[in-house]
Amino acid sequence: PGKGTALRQTSATKTLTDKPYNGNDLNTDISAKMDLLKQVRVLVLILPIVVGQVRKPESYVVGEEICKRLTKEPYFEPDMVTGKPWRIYYTWNINLEDKCMDMVFKNATTAIINRVWNDMNEYVETQPYWDAATLLVTMGRAKHEMLLFADQGAAGRFTGVANVVRDGNILPARNAVPLLKFHLKLLHGGKYLLMTDCQIGVTSMSARTRAMPYRAEIGGVVSNLNFGEGYHACLSDRNKDEQTGDNK
Repeated sequence: PGKGTALRQTSATKTLTDKPYNGNDLNTDISAKMDLLKQVRVLVLILPIVVGQVRKPESYVVGEEICKRLTKEPYFEPDMVTGKPWRIYYTWNINLEDKCMDMVFKNATTAIINRVWNDMNEYVETQPYWDAATLLVTMGRAKHEMLLFADQGAAGRFTGVANVVRDGNILPARNAVPLLKFHLKLLHGGKYLLMTDCQIGVTSMSARTRAMPYRAEIGGVVSNLNFGEGYHACLSDRNKDEQTGDNK
């Protein structure tokens, strides 16, 4: 992709610059590389409109352990996630409280791949095989986006390229943006979608916005997963005949 497209030389040698940002910064200070990784995740998973409180895992191994559990009985079909928006109703390792976040999945067309390649190819730390991209996910009202590449192995394992250039909150140095690792799994015949960051363990459970599930049902699904303590999200969004206490 992107043949004949001139690279952006004006910003290629600039160092990382933060613009004013209202999101949580994950409170990590390991290295310059991890600092950028942190900001990419804040951009992709938390968003400027979501002031979520992240519960830091004991180590980054935690995320990989969650993903290994999901690969034991993988279930994911790209055609089952595209189309209507998904809304996050429950989370682990981050508390969105009353904030709502929707995600929309699209098939990665040649035009989409070329656009993201044009934005990000000189900034990614490791080049993915761009033509193999399968899905584009946009998140939140600002439509932050990430291009997903199916990994070998269990269905639902993906490498992600966050298009931080399109957002504008992060101006990265050349070859500095790390690839992200995710696992996606459909539950209950595709009614729910789990999405886990395999490196830090931030996990969300979503459902289609057109058919909002009852909070009691969400609680039952969560209990069967045995992921430990988590949090209901988008607390004000519930069915008319539900009691507020069902969000607890």
